Amino acid sequence: MNQILKRIKLFDFAVILFCLLTGFYILIGYKQLDNILNHILIRVILLLIIFTILRFGDSNNKIFQLFRNFYPILLIGFFYSETDYYNNLIFEDFDSILVNFESLLFGCQPSLEFSNYIPYRWFSEIMHFGYFSFYFISFGIPLLYYFKARIEFEKTIFILISSFFFYYLIFIIFPSVDPQFYFSAEQITVPDAYLFKYLMDIIITNFETQTGAFPSSHVGISVILLILTRKRFKVFFYILIPLVSILFLSTIYLKAHYVIDILGGIISGILFYWISNKIYYQFLNFKKEN
Repeated sequence: MNQILKRIKLFDFAVILFCLLTGFYILIGYKQLDNILNHILIRVILLLIIFTILRFGDSNNKIFQLFRNFYPILLIGFFYSETDYYNNLIFEDFDSILVNFESLLFGCQPSLEFSNYIPYRWFSEIMHFGYFSFYFISFGIPLLYYFKARIEFEKTIFILISSFFFYYLIFIIFPSVDPQFYFSAEQITVPDAYLFKYLMDIIITNFETQTGAFPSSHVGISVILLILTRKRFKVFFYILIPLVSILFLSTIYLKAHYVIDILGGIISGILFYWISNKIYYQFLNFKKEN
């Protein structure tokens, strides 16, 4: 057991803690939820897998080490989609509040109007590409750190994973869907495009759920990735700036978010980076003292 505790990394703690917190939350809502045992069983299996990973953590197998360090990223999609299962235990969706705020602020719904002003296939393709790029950069930047700056990799993964979990906890307690689910089918049509619209349609159809509008985790995590690359990888930082800017616009164009979600994502991204960074260095100091 002592050997396992020595091998544990802070991002392992983050995953374990999130599993336990959400598992406890699910149990609280047992009267309102179906198939609770399935979700609890999934958590037990995940904890056993993490324990097994830690048990064989000294293995020199490169594939095992890659999985050992990236398994939290692989779980992000599952944990996100799962928030839709138990995100209305306390409150109903807050979309009506967000929509009313947008109307007061802009006199219209930008998420509905944007694509009407620029209804061109080439522009729609750029927007779909921008939104799709999130999946590349959220996995690509950690890979960059893993192969080019291994000494900072653990901190990078912890900051990303803990920030994702902060967002998911907000989505659970203060739920909102997004324009593409809140408004009618006629209102959420997007101009046709090419390859990236096809890819995004597959993702939305198979993996997107009615959860996680405010604040935008896409925007917040993108801000965090910008911060992470600014000092260590200047070239990638300058590449990310226009890419992330397109991503911000795409979330409105594709009806994935309200404008207020973007503002909330920027502010929360900076805040969650600061909190996660602080926790990481407190953990390092604790390990040194013990």
